[in-house]
Amino acid sequence: MKAGWVMRHKDTIELYKYWNEIRADRDAPLRSEIAPAALGRLLPSVMLLERNAGGEIVFRLAGTRLCALSCKELKGRPFSGLFRQEDRTSLIKILNAVERGDSVVVLDAIARRRDGGSVPAEVALLPLVDDRTRILGIATTATTPYWIGAEAAELELRGIRYMDPKADLVFLQSRPSVPVRQRFGDSGRPSVNGLHVLSGMGLSAPKRVLRAFRVLDGGKK
Repeated sequence: MKAGWVMRHKDTIELYKYWNEIRADRDAPLRSEIAPAALGRLLPSVMLLERNAGGEIVFRLAGTRLCALSCKELKGRPFSGLFRQEDRTSLIKILNAVERGDSVVVLDAIARRRDGGSVPAEVALLPLVDDRTRILGIATTATTPYWIGAEAAELELRGIRYMDPKADLVFLQSRPSVPVRQRFGDSGRPSVNGLHVLSGMGLSAPKRVLRAFRVLDGGKK
C-alpha cells in the first residue's frame, strides 16, 4: 500500500453526503434528525457515540458489521477499545475535536487479527448536536475476509484526515491522509531516539537510523 493512502470507501462518502444534507448551513445536524431508515444498507457499519457518566466516549449504537469485527456486542463499550493500546491517547484527542464540532475526521487503519492477517479499514467520525450522543460514525473495510466475525480483529491507526465541515465533498475525497508515525529500531520495537525515514504509510521502515547530517565543501567560492 502506497504512502498517501488512496482508500476512500463509497460508504464513507454516502454517509458524509447524508450528514451534510441534513445539517444544511449549520455546523452539525441534530441527533434527532438522523433517521435509521434513511441510512438503509449503511446501518450495519454505522455507530453512534456518546460520553458516559465517567467521561469516556462509548458506543450507544453499533451496527452488526462493527460488532463482527470485534466478535462481541459493542454497546456501552469504549470506542477506543477497537484500537491498539498505543493508539488510544491519540484517539481521545481526535474524539474531543469531533465532539466539539470542530472537525469531520477520517481515520485510516489496518484491521489485524492475531495471526497477522489484515485488511485496510476506514473510520469516519461526524459531529452531532445532542445532550449526550455527539458523534455519528461509520467503519468499513476494503474487503470482507473470511475471518471477520470468526476471529476478533484490532484496529491499528495509520493515518488521519481532518476535514473542514464547510468544505465540499471534493475536499473530503482528495485531501491526503496525514500518516501516523510508526517508529521501529533494529529489534522491531518502537525506537525513541534518532530520525527515522518512513515509507509505505509505516508498513516498513529502514533498520538504519539517520542520526546526523554532514555538509561537504564543494570548493565553489
